[in-house]
Amino acid sequence: MQATFTIVHDIPGRLRLIIPALYDKKEHGQIQDMFTSIKGIQKVNIEPAIQSMTVHYSKDVINRKIILRFISLFFKQTQFDPLDNIMINIAPAQRKDFFRSLVTGILILLAYLNNKPGSVPGMLDYAVVISTAYTVLSHGENKLRHPDVLTGIVSMLSIGAGNILQVAMVTWAVNVLELLNDSNKKRILPF
Repeated sequence: MQATFTIVHDIPGRLRLIIPALYDKKEHGQIQDMFTSIKGIQKVNIEPAIQSMTVHYSKDVINRKIILRFISLFFKQTQFDPLDNIMINIAPAQRKDFFRSLVTGILILLAYLNNKPGSVPGMLDYAVVISTAYTVLSHGENKLRHPDVLTGIVSMLSIGAGNILQVAMVTWAVNVLELLNDSNKKRILPF
């Protein structure tokens, strides 16, 4: 079972935790209100940019184990994105782009394994082209100036429509490089 948080500081009366699920949350005030309504918790501070939650509590009223149990239960119950465990260091907005690119990469691999030299493109080849086009056009703004879109157009003109798998592969590879570049710009801080 994967932990939902990491304890950074633990002194009597104060806990500071790193909770990756905080990055996705928008309702920080409601989370703070919910936890401060628990008897013994005096104050809760949330810093979503660094995924931090600090809990000030009265050690005479409530102990840290109970607080940690509440936090663990709450964040396990609110973890709805199935990609959280796989792509924890990738911003939630980019997870779908990476997932689409992964599916397209698998389709390209399957099409290459199924491809026979000199054969007419089949349904799988066209599925690869459609998947690649959707993957490339579904992320970012100003889509016609994206490197992966430009690569697809130039590849199609230079390699030719008869080599659609090669065009799809080159376009997909540039898309992956662009996604990696974007994720490095928007990297979630691990501390």
